[in-house]
Amino acid sequence: MEVRSSSGPGPSEVLTVPAGDSAEIHNWSELLYFFNHTLPECHMEFSESTKRVVLFVLYLAIFVVGLVENLVVICVNWRCSGQVGLLNLYLLNMAVADLGIVLSLPVWMLEVTLDYTWLWGSFSCRFVHYFYFANMYSSIFFLVCLSVDRYITLTNASPYWQHHQHQGRRVLCAGVWVLSAIIPLPEVVHIQLVEGSEPMCLFMAPFESYNTWALVVALSTTVLGFLLPFPLITVFNVLTACQLRRTGQTEGRRHCLLVCAYIAVFAICWLPYHVTLLLFTLHSTHISLHCYLAHLLYFFYDVIDCFSMLHCVINPILYNFLNPSFKGRLLSAVVHYLPKDPARTGRRGSSSSSSTQHSIIITKEGMQPTSAGPHTTPTSLNFQAASLPPNTSPVSTPQYLLSSQR
Repeated sequence: MEVRSSSGPGPSEVLTVPAGDSAEIHNWSELLYFFNHTLPECHMEFSESTKRVVLFVLYLAIFVVGLVENLVVICVNWRCSGQVGLLNLYLLNMAVADLGIVLSLPVWMLEVTLDYTWLWGSFSCRFVHYFYFANMYSSIFFLVCLSVDRYITLTNASPYWQHHQHQGRRVLCAGVWVLSAIIPLPEVVHIQLVEGSEPMCLFMAPFESYNTWALVVALSTTVLGFLLPFPLITVFNVLTACQLRRTGQTEGRRHCLLVCAYIAVFAICWLPYHVTLLLFTLHSTHISLHCYLAHLLYFFYDVIDCFSMLHCVINPILYNFLNPSFKGRLLSAVVHYLPKDPARTGRRGSSSSSSTQHSIIITKEGMQPTSAGPHTTPTSLNFQAASLPPNTSPVSTPQYLLSSQR
C-alpha cells in the first residue's frame, strides 16, 4: 500500500505501509491521514500550512470574542436573575454551555497547529472531548427549551402553569445538563491516546465492529444535534411570531426578522457540519464519493468544524445584546460598578441618600416602573432577547474521521 503525500517536503514523497499492517489501521482518523495523502484517481494540491494558519486565527478570534460575550451575558443575567424575564434561566444556562465550548478552543487551536499531535496526556484526551460534547448538546437543548417555553408562556394562561413555571424550568434545566452529560459517553469511552511516532487522540472502537460504531455515533450526533432540534426550533419560533402578530404586538416586522435570524443562524452553523459528517460516515461504510469531492471534504472538514463554533459568538448577540431589556440591565450593571465620588456622596444629606445612589431603574418598553418586589411577573411576553431562544452549538472534528478532532 503506497501513500503519496501532498503536504510533505515534495510532491514525489511516498510513504509505504506494509500490506500486513493494513489491518492495524482501524481508525477513521488514521485512515483519513492516509486517504488525505493519496487518491491515485485524481491529484489535488492543497496547502496544509495555510490551512493551519487560517484555523489558528479563526479559533483565536472565536475564543476571544466568545469568551468576552458569554462572560458578560452570564454576569448580567446572574446579577439580575430574580428581577427580569421568566425565560432568562435558559439564556443563562445556554451562555454557560457556550462558555464551556469556548474554553475548550485553546486545546483544539494548539492541536491543529501541532498537526494533530496530542501533548496533554491520556486523561485530558478523553476529558476535553467529553467536556466539549456535553456543552455542545447543552447549548442546543437549551435553545430548544427556550423556543418551546416562550410559545407556551405566550399562549398558556392556566393558573397551574403560572404557579409552577419557575419550578418546572429549574427541573428542566437540571434534566438538560444530566442528559447532555450522558449522551457523549458511548463515543468518549472509545477515545484513546495512541502512542505512535507522534501521540494522537483518536476514536478507537473495536476493529470487528468499527463500521457499526462509527455509523451509530455519526447518526446519533446528527439526530440529537440537528434533525430533532432544528424542526422544533423552527416550528415554535414561527408559531410564536404568528401569535404575536395576531395579538397585535408592536414591531411585528422586527419580530419576524428575529425569528428568521434565529432559524438561519442555527441552520448555517450546523447544517454544513452534519452533512459533511454523514458523507464521511457513509463514504467509509456504504458508499464511495467521487475522488475530487472526497479531497475537498477531507481538506475543508476542519474549516467546516471550526465554522460551526461561530454559534458561541452569534448566540449572545441575537439573544441578549439585541434586546433593549438586556441593554438596560447591562448599563445598570456597569453604572453599579463605576467608582463613586466619596466627597460628593458625603455632602448629600441622609434624606436624599436614596436619590444619590448609583442605580438605574430599567423597565420594559411601554411599561412604567413599579415598586413591586423583584419577582413581579410581566404582563406581556417580551419577544426580544430575554424571551427569545438562544441559539446553540462544531461538533468537533469526529474522532473517527480526523485525527484528534473532537
